[in-house]
Amino acid sequence: MMKKFMSRKEAAEELGVSTRQLDRYIRDGRVKAFKPYNGMRVLVHSDSLTQANLQSPVPVFSNFETAKNNKAI
Repeated sequence: MMKKFMSRKEAAEELGVSTRQLDRYIRDGRVKAFKPYNGMRVLVHSDSLTQANLQSPVPVFSNFETAKNNKAI
């Protein structure tokens, strides 16, 4: 059974990319991630780690910040 959340390092290994590239995917909104309790640690949603999501022009998932901004408009 796949974990629902994973660390940045685990997610990067799953995708076969570096943690810096994973950070770019998170910043671009291609991978869904969050900081629990506003801490330092970043957890990644495992269901957002798909090749189709990373290669599509418009990702299927969006980060929580993007969703909050869209609701405000």
